[in-house]
Amino acid sequence: MTSAKRLNSLSSKSPRPLFPFIVNTKTGWCVHVHPVFRIICFVILSLFLALGSVAQLGVATFSVIVIYVTTANCNMPGLLKMLRRMRWFLLSILFIYAWLTPGAPLFGGAFDSSWQPSVEGLGQGGQRLLALIVIIAAVHWLLLVTRRDQLVGALYWLGSPLAVLGLSRERFAVRLALVLGRVADVQKQVAAQIEQADVDKGNIRSYAAVAADLVTDIVNQAEQSRCDVLEVDVADKPPLWQWCWPLLLLAVMLLVAKLV
Repeated sequence: MTSAKRLNSLSSKSPRPLFPFIVNTKTGWCVHVHPVFRIICFVILSLFLALGSVAQLGVATFSVIVIYVTTANCNMPGLLKMLRRMRWFLLSILFIYAWLTPGAPLFGGAFDSSWQPSVEGLGQGGQRLLALIVIIAAVHWLLLVTRRDQLVGALYWLGSPLAVLGLSRERFAVRLALVLGRVADVQKQVAAQIEQADVDKGNIRSYAAVAADLVTDIVNQAEQSRCDVLEVDVADKPPLWQWCWPLLLLAVMLLVAKLV
């Protein structure tokens, strides 16, 4: 079967806002921000979260909270589900910082200090943990308000510098669209395979066996499937005036760094 996927527009329809007295109930504020600049703002936010100070982390956290408050149907259960899936990774980050960072023992001389987390480690670990949570929340929001075709089209436009390196942004956009198109199918296949195998939680060997069978099935399906025709039709260029969004975010972060 031949399927054609067209990127007709990079502008999005905004869902109904959570607080109608803040944002127009029919449009929402997200519709006015081009998907290209949503991605650029996310990259800037992530860089300052990863490398910035505590003050910049506070500003970024407050900004993400405001974004969620002013976005309709922000799907908090989806965000909590995403965080729940990453809970062990997040806890491991906190553990590594708390117990492997030199510093004053948390409980002083109450017992052997070699088994205690350090005060400095807990502080740094908490900061990294909050930064990761904010980044995850920002990713969740970006995927919530940006359709798949908009995301591919925006990344196609941002891939313009690849031509200087002799790389094809068309291939990049097409492969990304194909991968994103298969994610939902693979997720359903994984859930069905686990349910069919009746794997107990914590049984790593059983999960490994299911994963091996799953990879084999996916490879076989890929070899037997017919080639799809994917058409990427890039629409309007991002308006120049909307560069104010990433520039404003960058200016605020740099100003906070100087003031603190």
